[in-house]
Amino acid sequence: MPKRLADFRQMNRNELEIQQHELGEQIFRLRFQLTTGQSESVKKLREARRDLARVKTLVRQQELGIESASAPKAPVEAKPNKEKTHDKRSHKKQTKKEKAAKKHAAKEKE
Repeated sequence: MPKRLADFRQMNRNELEIQQHELGEQIFRLRFQLTTGQSESVKKLREARRDLARVKTLVRQQELGIESASAPKAPVEAKPNKEKTHDKRSHKKQTKKEKAAKKHAAKEKE
């Protein structure tokens, strides 16, 4: 887990919203610099966009009351393997010619 994500997870909702606003402004400045030719660092823009997405995700998770993905979860019981009733390879997709022949045969029956 990236260090930034761990830092974001420790923030409360107000801090996350402030961070979201700051990242939005940073992305605006970086895009402006790229278009005017003042900067050639696309990597910073990409990282800022990803950080903004992370912050927005965490804000939404807090709104919905969802646990974070890094939180330890209760162990899940393993499901027993079901025996396959059919072989997937035995079902082949109909070709256009086969479909046309089937359609033609249906019309002849009418």
